[in-house]
Order: sequence, then C-alpha cells, then structure tokens
Amino acid sequence: MTEPLTIVLCFYNEERWIGRTLASLAAQTDRRFSLVLVDNGSTDGSVAAVRAALSHVSDIEVRLLTEPQPGKIHALRTGTMAATGRYVATVDADTVYPPHYVATLLGLFEDRPDASCAIAFGLPAKGVGGWRHSKLRLFAHALPRKCHSGGYGQTFHRTKLLDCGGFDARRWPFVLEDHEIVHRIAAAGPILYHRDLYCFPSDRRSDRSAVSWSLGERIAYKLWPAAGMMGFFHRILASRFAARKADNLALRNQDQWNGAP
Repeated sequence: MTEPLTIVLCFYNEERWIGRTLASLAAQTDRRFSLVLVDNGSTDGSVAAVRAALSHVSDIEVRLLTEPQPGKIHALRTGTMAATGRYVATVDADTVYPPHYVATLLGLFEDRPDASCAIAFGLPAKGVGGWRHSKLRLFAHALPRKCHSGGYGQTFHRTKLLDCGGFDARRWPFVLEDHEIVHRIAAAGPILYHRDLYCFPSDRRSDRSAVSWSLGERIAYKLWPAAGMMGFFHRILASRFAARKADNLALRNQDQWNGAP
C-alpha cells in the first residue's frame, strides 16, 4: 500500500550530520511515510552514513537515488518526481524532526484537504515556545499567504506541486527556491501553519549572505502584496540574484559552515 506521505531528503557531503536527521525520522510516532534519499554527488562518506543510520529500520520503505547534476534544485526535482504519496515533504540533512512531526502534518492535511502546502517553523534547539516561535507564529497569522520558513520544513500536495511545474532550474535557478515554489503552488490552495508543526535546523552556516536575500529584499518580501509575489520573484529578485551570482550552486559552498554537531 502506498503511504500518504513521501519524505524527500537531498544530500551532498553530509556525513557528519545526516545520521542525526535520519534517526529523528526513524523515531516518528506516525509511520505512514516512505523515504526517498537523493545523493547529489557526495564525495565523503554520506552514503555509508545513510545506510548505517537506516540499517535497523525495517518498517519504512526507503529508496536511495542519485542525481549527478550538481545543485540542490536538480536533486529536489529527482526526489519529488519519484514520490508516490499524496503529499511530499522536503527535509534537510542537518535538521532534527520531533517525533510528532509526521502525525501533525498528516492531521493538518486531513483537516484541510484543499491546502496546497504545510510549512513548519524552524526553531533553535529548546526553542519551542520561545521568542522565535512566537515571532514566526505572529508572522504566519498576520501574513498567512507568505512563506516563513525554509525547505527543511515544507510539505506539498503532490498533484498540485506537479501541476505548478515543481522544482525546475529552468523556471528558477537561484537560491530561495523554497520560497519561490511556495508562491507558485499557493495559487492552488491555502498554506497551512500550526504551532505544533516545527523542526530544528542547524545553525552551522556562519555566513548566509551568499545563499539568501539582503535585509532590504527581506523587508520588501514581507511588505509586497501576496497576489504579486511571482512578479516580485521573477522580475525583481531574479535579476538581483543573477547579478550577485546567487544561483543554486551557492548552496554547495561548505567553506562557511561551522563544525559538526
């Protein structure tokens, strides 16, 4: 029987981090999901770490794929196109997911089958109920049609994802592919947030300037009308990102990362 949720995890040289992420997924209380893992050309021991972390997991279907073309967006396309569930979640190899993550996700979609996607808040360790949690909940309440989190915590209605074109470098070759895709798919249904839908991304990247937007761009995103977001991305951000070479390959630069957890 096909599980209702496919979790897609793309990785590149994540040997030091991926075991912890997979352990958190293997500890989910709701087991109604399968895993698609996409190796994006790792040159370290990532694949061995994956196999070791999942060697004791027998009740979850796992597929390990390879995407040789460098760039996370290519791996995301490979993984999401291989998904079979009604919903497809993207997760990151350096993020920890609480045991109720899958149960909360599926419960939200069961309550709102018209939704296009559900987005989890990214919190620091021991950050549940803290200032960042409160701030993100406030943003989600005030701006429910905006994306307030990253690709480490996004889940899509798979048919709606395919209908809007999915992850595709021909459409969007830059960083922030996680925000651009949300505004494409959101035309097909509401974005869901919930106080109990959260995860714990690492803070290992000491400098995010090459893989994110400027303060001015971030403020403009918050203020820009939701109905015009595709124009904001494709007519404004695209040219700015191209000028500073903020393409998807910038995400592979590990020189600015802190050490292992």
